Amino acid sequence: DVPEVLHLCLVRGVKATVIGEFTGTRRLIVQHGSEIVVDMPTDFLFDGRPQREMIADLEPHPTLATTSRRVADHAQMVCQLLAHPNLASKEAVIRRYDHEILGATVIGPMSAPWQTGPSDGVVIVRPEDENGFALGIGVNARYGLYDCRSMAWSAVDEAMRNVVSVGADPSAVALLDNFSWGDPSRPSTLGDLVHAVEGCCAAALAFSAPFVSGKDSLNNEYESDSGVRQSIPPTLVITALAHVPNVDQCVSSTLRTVGSAIVMTGLTNDELRGSHLDLLLGSDHGGLVPQPDTTAPLRYRALYELVQQGKIRSAHDCSEGGLAVALAEYCLTSPLGLNVDIRAVAATDVVALYAESNGRILLEVDPNLVDEVCARLGLAVVLGSITEDPDLHCRTHDTQFCVRRAQMVTAWSGAS
Repeated sequence: DVPEVLHLCLVRGVKATVIGEFTGTRRLIVQHGSEIVVDMPTDFLFDGRPQREMIADLEPHPTLATTSRRVADHAQMVCQLLAHPNLASKEAVIRRYDHEILGATVIGPMSAPWQTGPSDGVVIVRPEDENGFALGIGVNARYGLYDCRSMAWSAVDEAMRNVVSVGADPSAVALLDNFSWGDPSRPSTLGDLVHAVEGCCAAALAFSAPFVSGKDSLNNEYESDSGVRQSIPPTLVITALAHVPNVDQCVSSTLRTVGSAIVMTGLTNDELRGSHLDLLLGSDHGGLVPQPDTTAPLRYRALYELVQQGKIRSAHDCSEGGLAVALAEYCLTSPLGLNVDIRAVAATDVVALYAESNGRILLEVDPNLVDEVCARLGLAVVLGSITEDPDLHCRTHDTQFCVRRAQMVTAWSGAS
């Protein structure tokens, strides 16, 4: 309806003008007043240059049997992960730009009020409104080295987790994609691209989140020292833009209250291929990259409803570096600490601490509401509680360890 569209544009300050109509004649006719300035056939748009035919190698990447991953010192590994450039503080970059504009930022990239740890998504709002919107990002190029379809799903899931973790409505999310790829005339490179697009489509349908825009950058290649042409790793960045009905109901990743329970929703699987643990161990130990979690959309909906009812005190998504890094990042957000037991998470310490399985979010919950929250989420485990002691204390199957706050701060901020 043209008048309705024009009215919507008017109330949103967007200039809109009716300039013509579709005629069905397959001709483009442009007039200036009564003078016809263009009159041309448009057959060339439909019957002109033939479609390009390309060959894609759709064979999946070879699998590799899992070999043992050993971590001698978990406290040391947590600090090494926090110091890795992919995970370390980006504050030096964040502060270089105007990231809080016109007083519209509800949740910024650094957790408030201490600004000492990372946020998941960011939330902005016009000062006179209660409706806002959240932005989240998902990316992990290492998964694409082994399974581009799962990489794409994981990127969508991470972007969704980021916005859900701050209180956005998971049924009101729009997605954008940014593909950075090699030369698609190479069959293997095009095959990876096809698999990634399939993963995007499957995830978008599962989360009922449409792709509304995107940007593709192909032919990103370089010449190695030996003169061989190399492609960059297949990389996909997913942005989630989500509606926040009431910014007063938002939650951040900042630990709030001593004695609160820490709950993790989601399932941790033996999915360590492409993980940051393998990156630090220096070799490919095989197995699976994180696989699609088709049950996640229902949990995200349940979590959103719990947030709207004020039953979640804070939340933090679990992604790169696994649960170990997520717990450490949680500690960095405030002067408080954590005492947790991860034995119920997975059968082995390495999987429980470092697997990067999709669909997982850490939650701070009033101890009196734990049973209700876990029942409504359907898949959740209580890990422990918030302590006045600012350190991270963790009980595992094989040992128990402590990471001092000073160690975490130095590791995370020292590489910024």
